[in-house]
Amino acid sequence: MRIEAVVTEGGGWASGRTNPNGGPGTIELQKPLMRSYFPEIIHCHNGTINLQLDRPLQVRLPDIVTPPLDWNPAAFPDGERFGITAIEFELAGKSHRAWLYTAEHSPHRFNNNVAEVLTGKLDGIALGVRCAIHVRRVSQLLVI
Repeated sequence: MRIEAVVTEGGGWASGRTNPNGGPGTIELQKPLMRSYFPEIIHCHNGTINLQLDRPLQVRLPDIVTPPLDWNPAAFPDGERFGITAIEFELAGKSHRAWLYTAEHSPHRFNNNVAEVLTGKLDGIALGVRCAIHVRRVSQLLVI
């Protein structure tokens, strides 16, 4: 299934862009704890690409679900789980290996029109750029 999208602005937490102390973002802090569950994270950029999807997407069974990870004990004393789902990310006609990243406590978690994508550093990412994701493991569901 192919879902078109547009790159949208995120909160800047994943990359650390909005960190008032200039410290690391959440992805950089989570990487060492996620490596044993999701080894590919080591090759991902320290940030996510936030997408406004043209069609809603709900991932109920991610490929990987981590146990609660203690990456920020002050904010999440019981840890935080992460869902990771393999996708292809299409940008400017080229396909890139990527993953949907779902953080248990993210404000985007229950928004079916927003996706956060982990992938390597890519040229051409900018607000408003059109792109698409390809989800291979898909099921259409009609709820009445």
